[in-house]
Amino acid sequence: MSLDIKGKEILKEAQFNKFREAFIESLMEKISMEGRYGADIRPLIEDTLKEEAFVDFINKITELIEKSKIEKDDCSKTAGVLIEEEIADDIKEILHGQLDEEEDSNTSKEDQRLHSKGERLKFWKGPRLKRLLGGKHTRLGDISRLFKDHPILGYPVILGAMFLIISAVLFNSVYKALVVGLTLTIFPGETLKLMVANILGGLGGILLFFTSVTIVLEYILIAERRNTHIQELAREYLKRK
Repeated sequence: MSLDIKGKEILKEAQFNKFREAFIESLMEKISMEGRYGADIRPLIEDTLKEEAFVDFINKITELIEKSKIEKDDCSKTAGVLIEEEIADDIKEILHGQLDEEEDSNTSKEDQRLHSKGERLKFWKGPRLKRLLGGKHTRLGDISRLFKDHPILGYPVILGAMFLIISAVLFNSVYKALVVGLTLTIFPGETLKLMVANILGGLGGILLFFTSVTIVLEYILIAERRNTHIQELAREYLKRK
C-alpha cells in the first residue's frame, strides 16, 4: 500500500514535515522501551499520535480528514494509516531493514470498510499491509530452527520416543507406556518383560520431559533476544540524534 493523491495533500496541508523528525524520534523512544519482535507497528504509531507534543497536529489532520467525508470516529485511525505509509521507509532504514511487510488478510470488517473508503477517496492505493517489527514468526518455525541450530536436542527426543515405543510393545499397550512415561508410575509385575517395559517407559518420559523444558527455556530466550535487538536498534538511532 502507498499514499495516493489525497493522502499526500492532507499530510502536506497538516504540515506533517514540521513534526516528522520529532514524531519519528518519539516513536523510536516507544520502540526502545516497548518494541517486541513480530509486533504490528500501527498501534505504536497510533499511541505516539496521542502524545501531548502532537495534539495540535492531530487536531489539524483529523479536521482535514473529516472534511474529506471520513466519519469522525475513523479520523484518528485514518491519520495513523497515512503517517505509517509516509514514514514506513524511514523506520525500515532506522531498524536496518527489521520491518517486515505482508498483506493483511486477517482484517476486521471495519478495517476493510475503512480501507475501501480510503481507496475510493484516493487516500491510499494498493492492498492493506501489516508491518511487523523484525518480521513474522511462528512457534513451529522457531522450534524447527531451534533443532536446526542445536541438532543435539534431537538425540534425546529420538531416544525418548524409541524407549516409549519399545515400552509400549513390551506392555502390549500404548496407554501403559504413556502412563509410565508421563507419571513415572510403575505397573506391578515380576517378569523381566514388565520390568524392562517400566524402566524404558520411565527413561523415555524423563528424556522427553527435560528436553521439552530445555526447548521452552531456549524459546523464551530467543524471543527475549529478538526483542532486545529491536529495542537496541531504536536506542542506537536515539543516541545519534
